[in-house]
Amino acid sequence: MSRHNPRLLRAVSLYLRALHYLAMAGVATLVVVAAMQVFFRYVVGESLFWSEELMRSLMVWIAFLSAGIAYSRGEMLGMRFVVDGLRPSLTAKIDMAGRVLIVLFLLVVAWYGWLFTMRTSEQEAVSLEISLGWLHAAIPVGCLLLAVHVAFADLFRSALPKEETSHSL
Repeated sequence: MSRHNPRLLRAVSLYLRALHYLAMAGVATLVVVAAMQVFFRYVVGESLFWSEELMRSLMVWIAFLSAGIAYSRGEMLGMRFVVDGLRPSLTAKIDMAGRVLIVLFLLVVAWYGWLFTMRTSEQEAVSLEISLGWLHAAIPVGCLLLAVHVAFADLFRSALPKEETSHSL
């Protein structure tokens, strides 16, 4: 039984599902654009000049949006063999300190990512002809989302379907 408010768990579950579907839509778009590029290049004999830049941007956004989901599922790589061998009370303290350091690091990266996004927002992507700010915003947005997932890992883990939480955090 979860110690979290059921309405809060439903809201978090809805958020996780929305992120999941957004990432899957990005992957589907990526596959379609890649298939179109192959078709146009080898069948039609022309290249879609914008496809590579779009696919690269999609991959960055997908990675940043999916990182929080992966963390909540316990799918992030960790070298825990030393920590897991310690007393449970010490392990919990080390895990909490690690989470605090990760959140602080992510907030610093999000801040500098925001500054970078603002500095490049007046420039345009060469082939997509949109502001680089939209492409670079993946950095602060993704870091903030991941920081929330790390800070509230227990809540997010409780909101996931049981088959998605087989790994330890």
